[in-house]
Amino acid sequence: MGIRRKTLRKVRPNIGGHNNLFGLEEKKVELKEPDTWTIVSALNQILEQAEDSKLSDDFWKSCKNPLEFLNRKLGLTNFQIVVLAILVEAGEPVSWKGIAGYLNCTRLSILDYYGEVGELVTKRWLIRKTVNDIGCSSEGFDLASGILAAFQNNTTFTPEKIDGLTEQEFVDKLESHIDMNINNRNVSFNDDEEWMLQLAEANPELPLCHELLKFDDIHVQSLLLMIVYDYAQWEGSEGEGLQFYNINDLYPEDYACNGLRRKLRDGSHPLIMCGLIEHKCNDGQANSEQYMLTRKAKNELLSNYKPSRSRCCRRTPNVQFLKSHTTIVEKPLFFNATEQQQIDRLASLLTTESLSSVQQRLSEQGMRKGFACLFYGAPGTGKTETVLQIARKTGRDLMQVDIAGLRDKYVGESEKNIKEVFACYRKMCQNSEVMPILFFNEADAILGKRTVIGGVNPSVEKMDNAIQNIILQEIEDLDGILIATTNLTCNLDSAFERRFFYKVQFHKPNIDVKTKIWCSMLKDLSADAARQLASHFDFSGGQIENVARKRTVDYILSGRYASLSEIETYCQAELLASNNQRKHIAGFHLAQ
Repeated sequence: MGIRRKTLRKVRPNIGGHNNLFGLEEKKVELKEPDTWTIVSALNQILEQAEDSKLSDDFWKSCKNPLEFLNRKLGLTNFQIVVLAILVEAGEPVSWKGIAGYLNCTRLSILDYYGEVGELVTKRWLIRKTVNDIGCSSEGFDLASGILAAFQNNTTFTPEKIDGLTEQEFVDKLESHIDMNINNRNVSFNDDEEWMLQLAEANPELPLCHELLKFDDIHVQSLLLMIVYDYAQWEGSEGEGLQFYNINDLYPEDYACNGLRRKLRDGSHPLIMCGLIEHKCNDGQANSEQYMLTRKAKNELLSNYKPSRSRCCRRTPNVQFLKSHTTIVEKPLFFNATEQQQIDRLASLLTTESLSSVQQRLSEQGMRKGFACLFYGAPGTGKTETVLQIARKTGRDLMQVDIAGLRDKYVGESEKNIKEVFACYRKMCQNSEVMPILFFNEADAILGKRTVIGGVNPSVEKMDNAIQNIILQEIEDLDGILIATTNLTCNLDSAFERRFFYKVQFHKPNIDVKTKIWCSMLKDLSADAARQLASHFDFSGGQIENVARKRTVDYILSGRYASLSEIETYCQAELLASNNQRKHIAGFHLAQ
């Protein structure tokens, strides 16, 4: 994100007396009052009389009629009207020195009216602007957008509404304002800071503004809003995160701001200490030169905000599909008693009623709210189908990820793909009434032990470790539901073992369970025949399904069901096929 500090064009020097500040002639012209006043004619009369008037009693008397008209029309004080007339004529920001010079007053004398000018700022008729007077910069003022149009139409000015905003309207307005000023050389960041604070003060009921107003340093307040602006522009992309060099250009080189710069880098900045911003994590490592909103800030301060004009070129994550729970066909599953108990408990937890209550209680106790679950065991034991049936029963859609497709031959792309997956899942959670399940099927490749770099292919080893570091951090920060399945657990990295809250091992079914599976797959099979097959063949549920499908195909081709002896022939063939496959390596056994 490129933001640079703006320089203002110089105010014309006051050559040849105060009269030349706005290019006016020395000689005053006595003006005839019109029959009917307008805002423009009244301001013009006052402007002519104000020049070099020193705000004398004679001046106020000479402007009695136009002032009274504008008092009624605009609801402003006499001096406020004089300032408006000067600013309309100037057409650019004017400092206290410029105002005093036009009136031929000392700056000290017009500072008596400081409160009245401040009231115009509060009412949003004027905007504070930094003015480059000769040799120095000083406080000045400019007309708010829309004032000239209102005066030309002879109507009073109604400032743009900035109070009573929703979170969406607040950040959209912030984003629009900063976008407009990025290339405006007449606006300094000091002016934007004042505007940001005014916007926040007008909306104290918003969680973001309520938190922001707890800080008494305007630089801390504006930095938080600039990082919110960055989030609005780059949310969920690799470009998210405000760079230190951008921040360095925005703030002045003074003792206080230099102290804040140091604290940003060493992690002791007030916004970091309060958990609102953090160093961006790149490849599992904190980058002290880039800053972004924390998950806490996004969830608690901007829960109802959806970035609307992000500038990032968002790639589509390598998501296989978002599977609706309504499309999942109900299928009976049979497990050994231990697995059945664990699966029933998990399915009960993930119901919409239970999960929200449990997450709230965990949050109140300062614990992580996310649920990461690992299903592990031999192939064909029902891990994938169990995930589908849990999604169907709990009414949750599935975001199924193609793990193999996340890897990319280009350096850094695999890591970006992983980040995009989790960013996409968070967005889906925000946009869904019921939290979906993030499903990593056959996740063996990304859950293995991290390698020591320096082997046969160091670049691949580095990429694998970076991917795992990202996933570990994402699981740590998870607020949703992640279920991963794997066949091999002997190589599971211990860091992943700690991250998974629920771990369910799927064993091959015992004889009783296999009997039930045979009966459910082959409806015409007798209980005795089913038990005979269950006893003779140590099959998983997936293998039994393969046999049942072969029998169905033969029935379609021949028009008759295979006999028990023919079914046993199918089983022998299936047994032979399974012996040629890699064997399951026994995994770890963990407490429930």
